[in-house]
Amino acid sequence: MKKRNYFAVILSFLMTLTALISWTKTNVIADGVPKQVDATITNFRFMNLSRTNVGDIYYTDNFYFDLDWATNNTGATLKAGDYFTIDLPDTVMFSADSSPIDFDLYDQDGSGAVIARAHITPGTTGATTKVVFTDWVDNRYNVNGNIQLSARFDLTRVPINQSSSFTITVNAGQPNTSSSTGSVNVDGPQILNNETLHKFAWYDTTNPNIANWEIRINHRQAILPNAVIHDTIVGSNERILPNTIRLSTVQMDQYGNDIAGTSTPVNLAGKLTMSDNDQTFTINVGNINGEQYRLTYQSTYTEGTDLYNTLSLTSNGQTYDFDAHFTRAYSGGSGSGDLAHKIKLTKVDEEDNSITLANAVFTVTQPDGTTFNLTTGADGTVTSEALVQGTYKVKETTAPAGYELNNTEYTLQVTATDGALQTITDKPIKTNISVTKTWVGPKAGPITVHLFANGTDTGTTLTLDDTNNWTASFTNVRKYDQSGTEIQYTISEDAVSGYNTTITGNQTTGFTITNTERPQNPTTPKTSDSTNIYLYIGMMFVGIIASGYLFSKRKSYR
Repeated sequence: MKKRNYFAVILSFLMTLTALISWTKTNVIADGVPKQVDATITNFRFMNLSRTNVGDIYYTDNFYFDLDWATNNTGATLKAGDYFTIDLPDTVMFSADSSPIDFDLYDQDGSGAVIARAHITPGTTGATTKVVFTDWVDNRYNVNGNIQLSARFDLTRVPINQSSSFTITVNAGQPNTSSSTGSVNVDGPQILNNETLHKFAWYDTTNPNIANWEIRINHRQAILPNAVIHDTIVGSNERILPNTIRLSTVQMDQYGNDIAGTSTPVNLAGKLTMSDNDQTFTINVGNINGEQYRLTYQSTYTEGTDLYNTLSLTSNGQTYDFDAHFTRAYSGGSGSGDLAHKIKLTKVDEEDNSITLANAVFTVTQPDGTTFNLTTGADGTVTSEALVQGTYKVKETTAPAGYELNNTEYTLQVTATDGALQTITDKPIKTNISVTKTWVGPKAGPITVHLFANGTDTGTTLTLDDTNNWTASFTNVRKYDQSGTEIQYTISEDAVSGYNTTITGNQTTGFTITNTERPQNPTTPKTSDSTNIYLYIGMMFVGIIASGYLFSKRKSYR
């Protein structure tokens, strides 16, 4: 009997132990399982395909729900695999011609890091987007961002030519669900008034590298003699596909829609001309006597680009223009978050904070007095490993080449939930460059001196004259460029008439500009000068007489 009791006790102990082990294992696994995080939409807007926020959208157009989102009460507990969902209302639909179903959300600081990956599950109406975080969120808090979800209206559910409300739901069906509502005017077709040209394009679901173009011509039924249509793809390497160009006469209703059974193809033989690169075509339509036309064609298209097009119709010197563009809608997003348990330092130029500085070395003193170094990378930033909470001292010990050392000691707090961000500036090392003017000959000032950096005019000038004793300096100019290489400075002066210029010296010892007066040409008598002509003639006669006298005397002595 006692053996049975012992057996029962042992069996009970083993069962309890097994249950505890199972419970423990379950809890350990649960801690590592991705969780649905509490998130909300903090701002709700509508955006057109040019990514401009708008209050009106045409009823057949693709558009974006432009949503700012934020995670709530998560502290620094987010891990890779954690997620939230966004449900679009059943009054819209997701279509494959508007956006891929998978897209990434990127770090807002421009680093290119993927902070989350999103997947769209289209429904008959509406759609669900699941946003799954990457390990970028580790040790970050206040994670938030923006997401732009492509959609189009369900025309069976959305009234046109009036304002409609749309509700976005986050984490639908969960205890932490939330919703946000926005409104936009849904514009319907308008009765056309005096329209000559109109053009639009749409995405080809069967071929992502094709754009379909459609043109309405002469809805107003004008008389247009000698009509010529000219169409051009602008600013890209795309081309028009000549064998897809179709022109038809049609009859249109007041909204510009073709009336069924009224389309008649136009033979383009002898009328259509293509450019050599297939980016332009011309159609000599001839005389249009009130006929309405529909022109369609296809062009190549590169995913992710914005394709522009110009269209014109000329008639007896009158020109009608219409510009259009096409882009495929791409859902996308971005985000940011503050560091927890870490220190992030950003080093920038004091005079221009957009210039980030690499190779700045900082010594970090920890709460226990020990130290470690952090060195900024090419983007000017450096982030520590996860740290214990406490007070940290940060001081620059090595400045980037070409910059003065910043001797300020910064005190930063790292807590159980918060990290520390600090931007630190450095002053560029400056120098002065003296210039002295000397004259060989009379002074002829003032003169203007120009400063060149590595052969490029800086736009900075000096004026030298008697008021500054012909000596001045270019002050506080950068000694080094952003790479830490010393800048080579040279000078020039505006030409001084009548003087030759010599420049000696350098940026370290100073420059000397010597202006030497050019010698003047000596004055020579003019050959036609008659000032003393009578004197010369008189002297010539005296010489002749004297010569005759001497000759006669000599002859008599013989």
